[in-house]
Amino acid sequence: MKVSYFETGRYVSPDLPREWPVPAAAYDPETGAKAFCDMVERVRFVEELGFDWVSVSEHHYSPRILTPSPVVSATYLASRVDRIKIAMLGPIVPVSNPIRVAEEIAMLDTIAPGRIAVGLLRGTTNEYLSYDLNPKEARERTDEGMELILKAWSEPQPFGWQGRYFQYRTVSIWPRPQREPRLPVYALGTSAEAGEFAARHHIGLGVSYGTFGLMAKSTGYYREQCARYGWEPGPDDIIYRANMILAGTDDEAEEALQRRDKRAPFPVRAGLRDALLQADLTRNIAGERRPANVGGVLPISFCGGPDRVVEQLRRCREEIGAGVVDLSLQDPGTGDVDAMMRALELFGKRVLPRIRDL
Repeated sequence: MKVSYFETGRYVSPDLPREWPVPAAAYDPETGAKAFCDMVERVRFVEELGFDWVSVSEHHYSPRILTPSPVVSATYLASRVDRIKIAMLGPIVPVSNPIRVAEEIAMLDTIAPGRIAVGLLRGTTNEYLSYDLNPKEARERTDEGMELILKAWSEPQPFGWQGRYFQYRTVSIWPRPQREPRLPVYALGTSAEAGEFAARHHIGLGVSYGTFGLMAKSTGYYREQCARYGWEPGPDDIIYRANMILAGTDDEAEEALQRRDKRAPFPVRAGLRDALLQADLTRNIAGERRPANVGGVLPISFCGGPDRVVEQLRRCREEIGAGVVDLSLQDPGTGDVDAMMRALELFGKRVLPRIRDL
């Protein structure tokens, strides 16, 4: 099993408003600059611990995940760390220019050959509101945008594209990705549509923040579709992003979980919450429906001391089939970075060596 560390930028300030979007007036330039310097030091730390990947994602209007541009974040890290693979698990395709995405990622793959992976994402409803996208169009825009990105990377001759949402008279990107037939690519999402798209295009699937049982339905559907299209995904073709609370003992981890569960969720500012709920009341997850998580607290999938967490990771591998776990060992935006660093060190020394053969 491979392990990825989810890096969020981690803007740490005791005075941050607990709402979304966060008013820009709350931003402090010195704190922002320090957040990115500290990001490099954390990634160097996990690289030395033996983590395989670091991941960055795309989020807007909040310091709690301070990475609005994953390609900028990835390029910054690639220039400052030596070995670790950098996974952009974003960009959010339906709010992006697909040709620009294809060009920038190909350029980064040329700058840091063999070290880049990319996940193409539909995104969440609050991200659509950031860029004024009609959520009803998101799925179709995502699929068309991903089709265009994949073709831009693989087509050797100039071509035109006249789709429903994107139109280009001529496409012929330079540079091209370094790896053939393509760099590691994942469709990110738990929906049946994401699984089918990934299978049809012979790319990986990334799932996140759900129970083992629910995620297993998504990845099981993906594998069924892969068989339908005549191929079998390997362990590295499935990524599972999740939160983890790791402590020296099970009891310490449970106490941390109880403290975490008592924290109030981040409220959505007045006038936006109803729009979010109306736009994304349900989501299709391999044929099942669940309510949208609006301003809520994401679940903890792994919790315990090293022995319990190793067993939980074993179950994750067996049930979900994930060969890569992408972990946050502290909720984004919380202030105790020292505790997170201790948890990362504990993971690197007492968990990571025991899960390599899973």
